[in-house]
Amino acid sequence: MQIVRLSMDNLGNPGLSTGDDGELAKKLAGVDLNLLVALEMLLHYRNVTHAARQLGQTQPTMSRALARLRDLLGDDLLVRSSSGMTLTARGEHLARIVPTAMTHVREVLSARQAISDVRISISATLMPALLPHFMHWASRENDLIKVNMHKFPEEGFGALRAKSAQFTLGSPWQDETYSDFEREIITQEDFVTLVSFDTHRLGGVRPCEEAFLALPHVSLVENGREHFPQVSQALLSAGIRRSRLIDIPDITSAALMAAENGYALTVPRAIAGWLTKTLRLAALVPPVQIASHQIELCWRKGSGQAYHSRVIEDVKKICRDAIAQDQAAVRTVRLLAAD
Repeated sequence: MQIVRLSMDNLGNPGLSTGDDGELAKKLAGVDLNLLVALEMLLHYRNVTHAARQLGQTQPTMSRALARLRDLLGDDLLVRSSSGMTLTARGEHLARIVPTAMTHVREVLSARQAISDVRISISATLMPALLPHFMHWASRENDLIKVNMHKFPEEGFGALRAKSAQFTLGSPWQDETYSDFEREIITQEDFVTLVSFDTHRLGGVRPCEEAFLALPHVSLVENGREHFPQVSQALLSAGIRRSRLIDIPDITSAALMAAENGYALTVPRAIAGWLTKTLRLAALVPPVQIASHQIELCWRKGSGQAYHSRVIEDVKKICRDAIAQDQAAVRTVRLLAAD
């Protein structure tokens, strides 16, 4: 059975031709989009100099474009006559169909540009671990990524509702008033406790609970809200006095206190990973049971078009890979004893 197709050779004389699709594919592969823009201007102005001026090009550059178009389409397109340059029969046909075709091309390009603007809000505690990975992804995919930061989940959901963000990454927030969003727990991790290399002697067995609870512990609390409430709940349940929990509003200050002043800071393993890269901190497995830390990806319902689906899968992979790398960077120490 023969394949019936419209070919590039039929643009000036529409009709049906038969043959292999490979021939058309090869010809299309060689088409330069800039050449089509030049064709549109040449057909409109019917003058090489005027077309060149419209595109900000020189006359010789446009003449070369016309020569390439003649070779590609197998027609002179523009010819000299007693009244100046005129279109050939095929050129007249193209003058009727090319403007519409170029309108569709521009719509495709503008739509791609609009949807490639990825806006994501990331939890402040995750930002240092994830941001470099998102920047690398954006440069690889040639996407424009705009990253905002939120401190607590409701701020991230507020950004979704205001459409200043398309996606949020951070701790889950159980609030049914935000049921118009899709949610997915993309990973969860355990907690480790960071202590100073210089203050504590570290060995090779699990720390006893008594020595662990005797440490002054830092709690990440801002405006009365805990970033990781399961940590203080576990410590208080284990019998630590509330007076031994020091409230610090930001994670960097808390890590500095742990590194320089002998405090203990308990955080998710991935966060511990990027902190130990820059500060003299070692990690130990806390001898108390702490509920795992979950990371949730959220987006508005109805954002299921192919591009958003691809971005959602990419965001999941970036987050999981970044966290896995930082988790692997943690040096886990299993003994805490006083000097």
